[in-house]
Amino acid sequence: MKPSYGRSIGALLLVIAVLSLGLAPASHAKLTDPQKLVSFLKVQLPGWKVKDGYPKFERVKNKGQSYVEAQVIYTSGKSTVTVVIMEGGGIAAEVAKVRKFALADNEKGYCRKTAVQGFEAVELYEKAKKTGYLFIFVAAECLIPMEAKEVGSIKVLKDLANKIDLPGLAAAVK
Repeated sequence: MKPSYGRSIGALLLVIAVLSLGLAPASHAKLTDPQKLVSFLKVQLPGWKVKDGYPKFERVKNKGQSYVEAQVIYTSGKSTVTVVIMEGGGIAAEVAKVRKFALADNEKGYCRKTAVQGFEAVELYEKAKKTGYLFIFVAAECLIPMEAKEVGSIKVLKDLANKIDLPGLAAAVK
């Protein structure tokens, strides 16, 4: 993997984390009841425990752009899985960044385009860090970034992604 991947992924996740800190009462999200996003994350993952206080919902605003997000964190020993559903006009730039990731497959890891339940996705795995990512493009303004730390592959992300009602989510955000 090229060194820029780590910076690209790290930068994207940092942007997502920073944006999550600025809560706002208004949103450009399309859902009439944005808290419905949380219902899509009430998924059981065998062998994993949902972290206390999750799933949770937030309204995010940054530089005049806003969106809503639902988040859940699973733990299993030292391993963690984080899933976020982001919806609204404020995430369009993040979607564009992920779609531009260069494909790679080497001894350090890989970046591949794939599909989950028929939805376009990008999967990455960094072997040295035992960290995997799965980004699912649900709609023009709906992205699901997923991250798994301390895992041997992204299989857990794919298993979880296949349990989320992606067609129902896509219909809800149209």
